[in-house]
Amino acid sequence: MNIKTNSLQYYIDKLKSNQKFSFTRWGDGEWGCVFGAKGHNCDKHQYFESMSKELTEAVVNDKGYYKATWPMNVPMMTNISHLITGMKEKYNIEDNWVDARVWEESAMQDTINPLIKQLEKMDFVIVSEKSKKDLPIKYRDFIEVPVVDCYLEKENIKNEIKRLTEKYDRPVFGLSASMATNVIVDELFEEIGDKCWMIDFGSIWEPYIGKVSRSYHHRYESKEIK
Repeated sequence: MNIKTNSLQYYIDKLKSNQKFSFTRWGDGEWGCVFGAKGHNCDKHQYFESMSKELTEAVVNDKGYYKATWPMNVPMMTNISHLITGMKEKYNIEDNWVDARVWEESAMQDTINPLIKQLEKMDFVIVSEKSKKDLPIKYRDFIEVPVVDCYLEKENIKNEIKRLTEKYDRPVFGLSASMATNVIVDELFEEIGDKCWMIDFGSIWEPYIGKVSRSYHHRYESKEIK
């Protein structure tokens, strides 16, 4: 799978110029669910069969938003890269994916502040579990999701996103809702994708509130949002 690398500034410029886009990230948890993994991901979110089907639909259908993943030689991808290649060939999946590492690389390099400053100028809405309310970022609103198994609240989350899309002029939804994020964005994009931004930020915010759940978090846990 060919993966295009866009800079952080590329996405900041789109926000500045009011160019709507949505962005989902596909790591080993999302891909594992697509391929029928049992149990749960590293954050204890269960692999539901219905979620597997909906994630598969999101992969297969090209609706026009950014789908991001990691290079196939990254350790967490090497064991499933052949499955991804097979799926790509089976469904003739468009080869227009982008690099998912843009947010975390910027955080680790301490260059993420221009993105945060831009989000603070807009109607930034955090969609995540309650600990993210303590983020030292000026956000306009907050949609709280369960700590685990966000997927079970998918419809309520979607309804809240749609409600706030009507409430704010330039809503930017920063989603950190595990694998459910990808389904939510895919199911909402055709309805509201031209009215807002829906961006999957994954777990990049956790070090800024004193939580470390990924190995790469140690590389910027002492950093502060300026």
